[in-house]
Amino acid sequence: MEHIQNIYNLVNHYWLLSILVGMASVFIESFLPVLTLIELVTANAALFGMYPGLIISWIGSVSGTVCLFFIIKKISHLKIIEKLRNEKVEKAIHWIEDRGFKLLFFAYACPFLPACLITISQGLSNRKTSEFISAVFGGKLIMFFVVSYIGKDIIGFITNPLKVLLFAVVVFIAWKIGNKLNEDLDNFEGKRKHENDLDIDI
Repeated sequence: MEHIQNIYNLVNHYWLLSILVGMASVFIESFLPVLTLIELVTANAALFGMYPGLIISWIGSVSGTVCLFFIIKKISHLKIIEKLRNEKVEKAIHWIEDRGFKLLFFAYACPFLPACLITISQGLSNRKTSEFISAVFGGKLIMFFVVSYIGKDIIGFITNPLKVLLFAVVVFIAWKIGNKLNEDLDNFEGKRKHENDLDIDI
């Protein structure tokens, strides 16, 4: 508890620097998925309050995701980028194209899907920029709103069994949906090949 209070005091003394660090951390996460986005968004909400933390996280993460998309799109013709077009990326490209905008929107709203892989695949695909940005803006806003609501009073949340139970249920449902979509992505190529074989037979 004392450590948390010390962090609060540090943020109050270095307010602008803290905002830049909070925004930069979620920006970097868009390129390096080894960082935990949920923890970063929760920390921003806990330190700055729900709505300021939400805006800081949202701006940083959306900026990073859109930048990665444009970078991949810009250099997609280079030979070195061909290394990114592995089986999983190709599978993700066709998987999202087959299901359309709604799935892309949900991919950024669900914290249990590989957002970095989705972004790279869309940068290498023929996805319209306007569609991509709309999905990122809306999907991340929904996810960050839920996470920021929890993070705004993390201490009060942890000490409330009902809120903890509700959060556990929401996380479990999101995990189940994300896991199902990940399985669908893994099995997608096999389904396409099977459908193509049927078309040839016909």
